[in-house]
Amino acid sequence: MNTPIWFNASTGIFATTAAIGLANLGCGWYLSNPYLAGGGAAGTAYVVLRTLSRTRRTVRRQKPTLAQPARGRPSRQQADPNDLGAVVRQMLEQGRYALLLRPQIAHNLNEDDFDRTLDLLHGAMSLVPDGEVVLGQIDDALDDGKLDDEEIATHRSRLVRVGQFFLDRYPVTNEQFHEFVIAGGYEQAALWEPSVLPAVLDFVDQSGQPGPRYWSEGVYPSDKADHPVVGVSWYEAQAYARWVGKRLPTDAEWVKAGSWPVRVSPTSRLQRRYPWGDTMDREKANLWAGGRTATVSVAEYTQGGSVGGIYQLIGNVWEWTRGNFALRGADGEELLLEPSLKCIRGGAFDTYFENQATCQFASGESALARKANIGFRCAVGVGDLVLAHPGAHPPAECEAEAPALEEVGV
Repeated sequence: MNTPIWFNASTGIFATTAAIGLANLGCGWYLSNPYLAGGGAAGTAYVVLRTLSRTRRTVRRQKPTLAQPARGRPSRQQADPNDLGAVVRQMLEQGRYALLLRPQIAHNLNEDDFDRTLDLLHGAMSLVPDGEVVLGQIDDALDDGKLDDEEIATHRSRLVRVGQFFLDRYPVTNEQFHEFVIAGGYEQAALWEPSVLPAVLDFVDQSGQPGPRYWSEGVYPSDKADHPVVGVSWYEAQAYARWVGKRLPTDAEWVKAGSWPVRVSPTSRLQRRYPWGDTMDREKANLWAGGRTATVSVAEYTQGGSVGGIYQLIGNVWEWTRGNFALRGADGEELLLEPSLKCIRGGAFDTYFENQATCQFASGESALARKANIGFRCAVGVGDLVLAHPGAHPPAECEAEAPALEEVGV
């Protein structure tokens, strides 16, 4: 007998998926979580967030407005929670295929829906194999793309082992992020870091509505649907990633996806400086030298893709990664800077120095920064997904951990 998916039609959240988005920790449904149970100081913050959001919308509706055409797409009509097929179709339209492939949910899909979901995953994300990657200031050692253990030590670098994972082929676009906005993502407290909840009300667009900084009236510029979304903080990127069932990539994952290291002997390895090779080619990335002066469609510069078919890792926009920004001292020890600084990689359309637009270079930015040249893409571990149709039965450890929303106070 299938374990039901408990679905909240007003927020678009499944009971089983809220836990995934909140913690990305297996099958656990955290009954003690104050955002779900509505208790404690954090529960109070959740109530305040929802109340202030509603108040802000009410005040906005009372403002006089000029007659003009409606902008963008209206909010989606919620799928009937009793119609599993409709719910699946809606989630696929929202780009939430990774969420459907989580163990807690995948067993509810029939084979046709599962195959369609899996096809979307493979079309939108690239599989990056497991293995080692060198992190650090190694650009000077990459003239021939080859690194040996002595060079790694000389450049105070380090080897990091990365498990296999999927990474978005393209940066998240305005159109994709719009799905999160119209689904009420800015009001779903379970998607956000508890510490940042007071700041979520400040994450608004030019008109004061929830959304990226450079949008207006909750909508992106009409000619930039397929441009990378910018003007989003690290916290907004992380919340979107949770909503679609993914996460931000780690530093090591991002570097590995671009540089595609290959071990050629027990003591040496090949690691690319750029996704396309070891020499800068201004025709393969949107940087300052190209004269574009702004973001471009994610469909451009395909010749600059990685071996695995991942595009625009270099140029167009810097990309948030999961970790804090840190430097390494003369002794090789990691020096953690201001904790609120998060790592960004890849360079952007306005990056002047080409040595800042390599797979190895990293910079830092405040987690609250909402800049015109920073976007993001998402990742998900292979082990976090079901990649073969599981049949009718969920994993045993998950079966008893999916209570109805009413039981957790959502």
